[in-house]
Amino acid sequence: MFRNVLSATCLLMLTMSAQAKSKVVDRPAYVSSTAMYELKPMKVELTKKATIVHFHVVNAKWGGWSVAEAQLVCNGDTLAFKSGRVITHDGGKVLAEEPFELGRDIDKNIQRDSLIMTFEPLPKGAERFDYIGKSGRRKREIKGIRLSEGPYPSLLPAYQPFVDDGQPLKPLKMGLGEVSATIRVHGGGTILSHNDWRTLWGKPFHCSNDDDSVIVYRCPDYLRQLPLFSGRGFGLVEVGINTQFPLVLIPNETLTLDIDLPAVTARDNKKAKMRDTYRVGGSIGDINQVLLENQELMYMHFHKDVIPECTAEETFAEWSEQLWQNFEAFRQKLLDRHPDYTRRQREFLKIWIEDLYACYRNDYVKTLKDKMGAGRADSLMGHLKETHTLADPHFKDMLIYQGGRTFYFPAHTNHIPYLEANGMGQGEVYETLKALDYKNQLMKRMNDLEVLSDSAIMAAHPLFQTPLREYNDSIRLLVERIQQEAQKRMMPTPDVTGDKLIEHIAAQHPGKAVFFDLWATWCGPCKIGIAGMEPLKKELKNQDIVFVYLTNETSPIDEWKKQVANIPGLHYRVTDDIWKQIPNIIGIPQYYLYDRNGHRQWEQTGYDEEVLKDIKQQIEKAIK
Repeated sequence: MFRNVLSATCLLMLTMSAQAKSKVVDRPAYVSSTAMYELKPMKVELTKKATIVHFHVVNAKWGGWSVAEAQLVCNGDTLAFKSGRVITHDGGKVLAEEPFELGRDIDKNIQRDSLIMTFEPLPKGAERFDYIGKSGRRKREIKGIRLSEGPYPSLLPAYQPFVDDGQPLKPLKMGLGEVSATIRVHGGGTILSHNDWRTLWGKPFHCSNDDDSVIVYRCPDYLRQLPLFSGRGFGLVEVGINTQFPLVLIPNETLTLDIDLPAVTARDNKKAKMRDTYRVGGSIGDINQVLLENQELMYMHFHKDVIPECTAEETFAEWSEQLWQNFEAFRQKLLDRHPDYTRRQREFLKIWIEDLYACYRNDYVKTLKDKMGAGRADSLMGHLKETHTLADPHFKDMLIYQGGRTFYFPAHTNHIPYLEANGMGQGEVYETLKALDYKNQLMKRMNDLEVLSDSAIMAAHPLFQTPLREYNDSIRLLVERIQQEAQKRMMPTPDVTGDKLIEHIAAQHPGKAVFFDLWATWCGPCKIGIAGMEPLKKELKNQDIVFVYLTNETSPIDEWKKQVANIPGLHYRVTDDIWKQIPNIIGIPQYYLYDRNGHRQWEQTGYDEEVLKDIKQQIEKAIK
């Protein structure tokens, strides 16, 4: 008896001693991170001699990665990096383990996805700490890594379901108005606004920051919009693609969105639900609640289980009936998940599902290729194509085409034949879609730099005539300016091979430094870099420096001409074959700098603020 008690006491003392020496926190909560999709803290081990942080390297499967600098900061103390290991997994099985060094480039490898970093020990009694690092030139921070087990407390009021007043979704009609939303971020982080985004009229969105955590989004438009507040017009720093906040915006309706950033990052670590991360308000807060907490409505990859495959003998009617039944079951599953939805919310969910059904049914060829793969779908779709019909037995039951609810969604003008085939070739919805289709045709012609006749604009719906005329006038001025600038800025391609092209152009400017910017009209970072360079170009206007812009045939020629008109410098557009011959292009934007003697002095791939500083220093050195 005594021996058993003594053994148990010794075991308890050993356990307590081990616990005193080491503490493990799995999936720690943290406030915010600028290490978007690079490093995620998965575990923290605390010992007397070290702080060991286990990271998941999320972008290992997308490309190479490295960590240039790393340290921890706790209560004002800086804790230095000591050592590291890179782990290669196959599921839960460890395949390999290798030493890690700061600055070492790690190749792309979907399995080499864990990094264990050892730092100096945290101060006694520490409750949280920050990770401060660099990846290349970019600073990366993960703030507020918590050493307690629970997530951060919510900064938002408790969730309350919307009150059901029994009212249906009200009809929406086409009419000019202003879509707007006010977004606030709580608990750290900032919102980035991009003022160069354009509406279909070529007018900028208006984005105003009252402070670092509040933004007001406004845009003139005629129908609802669906911006994603992370990537398309807005970026929430510390919030990545898995935590986007898609919103429905409707002219002259109000919407507010409050985001709890610590809850967002806790959700990334599976310690919070989507509903814990935000609160919506305003006149259309309720329908946005439906979208925010059912984001599988937004993305095709969530629908692949819902979309049926086809067989070689199956008729189109049989396949489309199964598609309808599957989406009805999908809708019921979402309703079962949210029994507290109001009538408006249930109707919004219903018409969203119906819109998905109609889109996938009408574009069944692409739908099945995305579902089954192009080769397999093509081999089995023959009977569907033979029996295809736009006539739909479920059309009469669809709420989306009743009571003006169609325009809660983007206007599918390509669905006009679908409406006609189902007896809806007249009425307000049909006439609105026809008017939008004609307007879109005119917009395409103007975007292709065609100046329209007044009679073409007068044939448009009265609602569109004024903005169309304004846009047409701006195109007329643009075309005139392009014609004037073309002789000065658009250079003929030299008759040399691609491997000699850049040196040949540099040699045409003896005694001057030449800065090359290899870019494309569709490349966002390229255009950010071009805009960021403009103040420096003005500063160096009278210096011996020439700016040369080089693109290829992936930049549509009309779009290239429009953008060239706004970018001072010499512009070359070369064939894809010549472009492929240019050595060592690994991405764009790609920069080269030649000194006054025609020697390449500097090169860089990619753009950020640190690169801009480096460009300025290198140019100043080259022109001395």
